[in-house]
Amino acid sequence: MFKVENADFIADKLAAELLPLQEYREVLKNALEAIERRQRSHPASGKGRVEFDVDWQMLSATGNWYVSCADNGDGMSPSELGRYTTTLAVQGASLNQSLRANQGMGLKISGPTRHKKGILIRTLRDDESPMVKIGWNGKEYGLLDLDDHGAREGRADIASFPQFLRDSRSGTVVTFLGNEGLENTFEGKPAGWLMKYLQQRFFRLATSDTSIVVRVPSGQRDAWPRSFDEAQERQGGKGGPSFNFTLIKGTATIWDDAADRLGPTYRGVSRVPGNEIAGVPPADFHWWVLPKGPGTDVSTRTYGGGSIAVLFQNELHDWRTSGHASSAFGRLGILFGKNRVSFVIEPLGASVYSDFARAHVLISGTPVFESDAWLEWADQFKRSMPAAIRATIEEEHERLQEEDPDRAKRIQNRLREINALLRPRRFRPASDGPEFAGPDEAAGAGGSEGKSFTEGNRKGTTAPKPRPYGTASLLAEPDGEEDGQPSNPVYSSVGLDPQWVTVAEAEGSPLVKADDRGLEDRAAALAGTDGRTATILLLNSEFRGYQVLLSAINRDFNESGDDNLALKIEMLAKEWIEQKMIEAISGVRQLENGRTWTTDSYDSALSPASLTAVFMADRYHTLREVRAAIRSFGTRDSS
Repeated sequence: MFKVENADFIADKLAAELLPLQEYREVLKNALEAIERRQRSHPASGKGRVEFDVDWQMLSATGNWYVSCADNGDGMSPSELGRYTTTLAVQGASLNQSLRANQGMGLKISGPTRHKKGILIRTLRDDESPMVKIGWNGKEYGLLDLDDHGAREGRADIASFPQFLRDSRSGTVVTFLGNEGLENTFEGKPAGWLMKYLQQRFFRLATSDTSIVVRVPSGQRDAWPRSFDEAQERQGGKGGPSFNFTLIKGTATIWDDAADRLGPTYRGVSRVPGNEIAGVPPADFHWWVLPKGPGTDVSTRTYGGGSIAVLFQNELHDWRTSGHASSAFGRLGILFGKNRVSFVIEPLGASVYSDFARAHVLISGTPVFESDAWLEWADQFKRSMPAAIRATIEEEHERLQEEDPDRAKRIQNRLREINALLRPRRFRPASDGPEFAGPDEAAGAGGSEGKSFTEGNRKGTTAPKPRPYGTASLLAEPDGEEDGQPSNPVYSSVGLDPQWVTVAEAEGSPLVKADDRGLEDRAAALAGTDGRTATILLLNSEFRGYQVLLSAINRDFNESGDDNLALKIEMLAKEWIEQKMIEAISGVRQLENGRTWTTDSYDSALSPASLTAVFMADRYHTLREVRAAIRSFGTRDSS
């Protein structure tokens, strides 16, 4: 029906939508399908194997290090090889072409466009071993010359196939030749790049029927082995730096092994129902609580704790990690211990599919994390959070608690007048309340909370007339019981819990409006869903501005380096810095009006970069107050 006039443009356009390293995903999927076909048609033909290795035959012939993918699948005939490598949207041998399955575009789009020098394909079936090279000839994509005589189709030497493929008498080897001037496709950064990519791309891979391995080198290239046999000796620790095959298990299996070190209850699957009326399908939340401490790090093989991805057809998409995962974890209610918990979300139902590039999982055409479905699922998960995750949150919260419970009260007292400038200070009657207040306003919420009060006048003054709820009033503190009744203060702005942490510890919390640097070289950050409602204030104890301030005060007051005095200076500095940051955040939040001050406004105004500006802008008063408190030194209450 349709004709394509410029197939090269189509190839480049489609390739531009692909994720980095996509060609290795495509070649692995082809290999697994080929193995499945062989095992299905010949049940007794043996186990499947896929090896990502050096193309040792090409290394011997050219001296160049090329990565290859070899599988012992069913191989291809000469006619199939030509058809599958040069026809877009071809109906493959598995006959499973559809929008939710094989689209017949993958390797032929991602391979030649990423490797202009070509991908070399040699295959074995029924004693035939056809070979082609497909790449860019300077004008168009297509078959390239295999030799100096211009031959574009050839026959591979049987000895050029890996031994495990020859044993099966069928299979395929695909070698990636790179671009002009880039002749080493095997070596990459970081070390183990291909192994880690495949682990992160797939949910679970290792089975009893098929194994997938990747050669992971170590040491400098000059010390690498020059043959397959020598590389195998290195696996036994002989002859130089290791050059081992690593089994690809998939992220879920790696996280399983880690969580099981804590016990069987530290991983599981929680089903959330979605909302059928709103068109939100159900989803499974696969979750893991990971251990901490020496020997528990999984980040050398896949993403570590504090990561979240979306699962579709055994592949992981839309990864959110590090600072990019903060808002997602905040939405799930995980404000502490983020780096101990990981998730894979699996949407269920016919409305779920991936885009062409296999970059995003879509719900009725919308990427998961941009959809209403994600918001619904997150709220449902938060309401029924597994006990192991709740316990981890509490454990991490307790670990970060300060040992100075009176500090918050002192700061609150000093900021009382400032906090009332835009919004009134209110109280609720309480028989054991620490303060006395007179009736001034009716409670806005009513019900069981009873009446709300503002601060009463001092003796001898006339009580003000009642004002509507929300009207600002700034009244003097009552002197005693005759001016009002015992009450507890009620604050209209969200309270803040300041926590001093290191940069590494901040990785365990969802930072509001943070970038990839997290708390690194930032004074502070809010942890929570957004800047308007976040209740956790994380202060960076490693921030250079803070450390310089401590040094200056110690230089003035602690020349002898007394440890007790240094501790006192640090505690006072932290207290006044906390007050400054709380004042700034609370003051901005008092501007809330639902129109000009929206959630996005708060995210920007209270981002880590903005809070750093707050810290740096008022160091004069911070130094002044800390120095004054040190001089008095008679009491911790420096109000």
